[in-house]
Amino acid sequence: MSKLADRIRSATRIQAQAIGFVSTRTAQQATMVLAGVAPDASGAGALAERGADVVLIGGPQVPARPDAVPAAGAIVGAYIAGEQPDEAKRFREAGFDFVIVDPDRAGATALFDETIGYVLRLPYDLSDLEVRALEGFRLDAIDLGELASPMTVRRQISLQRIFALTRKPLIATVRADISAPELQALRDTNVPVVAVSGGADAVARVRATIDELPPRARRKDDGERMTPFVPRPAGHGEDDEHEHDDDE
Repeated sequence: MSKLADRIRSATRIQAQAIGFVSTRTAQQATMVLAGVAPDASGAGALAERGADVVLIGGPQVPARPDAVPAAGAIVGAYIAGEQPDEAKRFREAGFDFVIVDPDRAGATALFDETIGYVLRLPYDLSDLEVRALEGFRLDAIDLGELASPMTVRRQISLQRIFALTRKPLIATVRADISAPELQALRDTNVPVVAVSGGADAVARVRATIDELPPRARRKDDGERMTPFVPRPAGHGEDDEHEHDDDE
């Protein structure tokens, strides 16, 4: 399992709220994972220093090269073309934790290496049946690309639909000036990872916003949902049991 998957699991865990005065939430306690985007591996360290949990190398249109990953202090992933069978393996050997592939470009053999994590960039033209099929793939997350702003209820419905069909965590690229309420809306719509480009200052700005978010809370209606009534089969009710008692 990749470090990315572990970090997502940690961020999405419901935490008990502390009693009394508590200090500001640290990056380790944050309820979202922040990914900074760098054009090459040499920029990973600077983004990690400003608060990126994850650094994404390259981009959808400019795949990364399998250069050695420096000791960045962050989880490092790469956008790859996926056109060679051993491409994912070469990135793993260079120190990358996961790779992001475009299903329209990557060959089917691109997902053969089981010792590295995979994130799939979601095409916009997939049918619901095709999106549902992604549940069967070994994916750590699904990359939605850049989300339009502002966040709307219609967008939330769309995100919930994707998650319901795939059961995979979602990654979205956001602006550096995204507000805390918008981030919380994304977080509560199964988007535990947000990516930001624009360099170290942009990463630091989103880092501060994430750290201001309140803890995750359980849904208030979790204990109030109605339990369906299941009738007993005919002939096995209480009256029938009393008749057997009388016979004895």
